[in-house]
Parts: sequence; structure tokens; C-alpha cells
Amino acid sequence: MRNKILSIIVAVSCIAANAQEKCIINGHISDSQLADGKEVKKVYLTHTDEFGRATTVATAKVRKGGYTFKYKLADNAPVLQYAITGFGDGKGISLFVEPGEVVVSTPVALQPELSTVAGTPTNDTYAEYIAIACEGQREAARQIAALEERHGKSWLESAEGKQEVKRIKAKEAIKTEAEEIRFLIDHNASPMTPMVIEQCQFPKLSEAYGEQMTKTIAVSLQEHPYYHSLRNTMLASTLKAGTEAPDITLPLLDGVTKHLADYRGKHVILNFWNDATQAAEMMAELQNVYALTREQRDGFVILSISLGSDIAAWQEAVKDLGIDREGWLHACDGAGANSPAAKRYGIEATPRIILIEPEGHAVSLDMEIDELALRIEQILSGDLYYLDEVK
Repeated sequence: MRNKILSIIVAVSCIAANAQEKCIINGHISDSQLADGKEVKKVYLTHTDEFGRATTVATAKVRKGGYTFKYKLADNAPVLQYAITGFGDGKGISLFVEPGEVVVSTPVALQPELSTVAGTPTNDTYAEYIAIACEGQREAARQIAALEERHGKSWLESAEGKQEVKRIKAKEAIKTEAEEIRFLIDHNASPMTPMVIEQCQFPKLSEAYGEQMTKTIAVSLQEHPYYHSLRNTMLASTLKAGTEAPDITLPLLDGVTKHLADYRGKHVILNFWNDATQAAEMMAELQNVYALTREQRDGFVILSISLGSDIAAWQEAVKDLGIDREGWLHACDGAGANSPAAKRYGIEATPRIILIEPEGHAVSLDMEIDELALRIEQILSGDLYYLDEVK
């Protein structure tokens, strides 16, 4: 009997564990007709990476307005935002994919942005956050309607009335922002919080306030991709000689993806370039710098980041120039001027050379080749001239 009970417990535990490995999304579209008169027949679960590349990870058929995704999650997969697409015109429904059941209700296929998403912790928390702004707008509308009832529509259109409407909208906007920030601080362990701070709040905050908001994120989230992204945005906003350099993703020539942080402990020479216009002359000059760094092979690495948009052309250029060498690595994400790495470092023109010291602080954000060579010789001689400048 005891063995049977144990077997049942184990079986139930296994079923529960398997259920937790899936995100089940049950959706319903009340009116599934699109602008061209056709019905929505399929929807797609899509994820967009940091380079803006969208990947469809699952497909579901729409039957009588209903659809279901059963998306199996990888072990220890972080909670990330995905989108349900298939509504045309680039429209979609944003939702967080995490263990459990998510319910998506779409009144009209023509306006998928009006959908409600509920059922799992992060989606429910995000819905609460969005509701704060909606309530702020409703409250402003109520107050304006009360003014119209009291004074009449013509008064609202007068100079005095317009001024009062502006005052109400400004007051409610400030109250809404304050409530949103308090909500984010109170929910600092939710995966949606660093994402929302970066996308919605950070552009409105001062550098100092943005740094403080970043520090409010719970320790439990500090390995999450959204926290890393937020922190790097904060570091980029305050970047100058002596401050910590933001991390960036490096899709390397050999197909391996690394991060700038992987090279802590070395002096890093970041070299942004455009293979279409600057390859031969600049790389010839960098060869002399590379030769200097070989005197202390474990102490230096050159990371050349192409801002070209043609991956094949970049690969060919590196091969033709003969610059794929030990200690001289090459990266390109194919995003061109929209490369996240370029944005992090404020690269508006190339070539650009940045020197980063072994603990990850920027030494110089724009160096000429001759100056770089002199500084490397200085470092090789034991003169770490930058130590008084780094924070």
C-alpha cells in the first residue's frame, strides 16, 4: 500500500513538473474579420531578439474564433515578452511567456492592441501597470466633462477654459507617472519591471533618477536579460571616460556569441568600422597596434565591430584582409547603423576606437590610431596612467 501511495505521489509530481514546463495560451477573437474582408485563419507566437529579428516559435489555427498554443519552455528559461501576430499591418498582441495558462481575449481582429491578457503572474502584473495610465486618462476626462457641464462647451473653448483643461491633463499625467513609478518599485521582483522601466520610464528620467530606479530592481532579477538591458541602458546614458562601459552582445565570425563582459581582466580595444568604406586603410594601421598587443598576449584583445548590414560581405572582407587572428576578434550583427552595440556607445560615425581597462571602465571613447599605439606602449611599460580617472 505504501509503495502504491509513493508511486502515485511521484506520478503526480511528474505531471505537475511537466505542466510547469509549458505556457498554454488560450485565445479567442470575437470578430475575426480583417480589413480585406478575410478571416484570421492562423496566428503566430513570435519573439523578437535584441537585434530586432523576429522569429516565429509556434503556429496555431483559428477555429470559430478560438486558438491554443502549447509552448514548451526550455529549462530555466527567463520570462520574456512575445507577441501573437497574424493580424496584418505588423499588428500583434504582447504577452509574457511563462509557465501556466494565459487567456487572451480579442474583441476585434482589426485592433489586436485592445486585447486583454491574463492568467499568469507577469501578465497580470503588467495588466495592472497598464491600467494605471488608463485610469489617469479616464480621471482627466471625468474632470473635463464636469467642467463642460458646469460652464458649457463654449467656455471650454475659451482661453480660460483651454488653460484649465491643460492644467487638469498635466496634473493627472504627473499623478499617473508617480503612481506608475511607485507600482514598479512595489513590484521590483517581476520580470516585466526592468523592461517597463527601460522602455517607458527611462526616457523621461534624469540620469541620476534613472540610475536610482535601476538600483531598485530585486536581487533575484539581476541575472535576467531585461535587468542586464536596463543596466546597460543606464550605463550608456552616463558613459564618459572613467565610468563603467556598457556590455554588448558580440556575434563573432566563428558563429559563437560572446559579450564584452567576457573579456574582463584584459585591456579591450573596441574598434567600430564599416567594411564597405574603411576596411583596407584602417585595418592596415590596426595591424601595427595588434603587433604591440602581442607583447602581452593575455593582457589585450581587439574587438572589431562591423556596422555593415551584409553579413556575407563582412565575412569576405575580414578574410580578404587577413585580420582574423588570435587576440583580434570580429563581430557583426547585421543591423547596420541600428546595431544595439552602436547605440550603446553612441556611434554616429566610423571609424571609432574605444579603450576599456581590465575592470570594465572606459579609458577613452574616441582615440586616433597613433594615440592608441602610444597608450599601449605606456601600459606595456607598467604605467597604468588611467587609474586615477576610473570610478
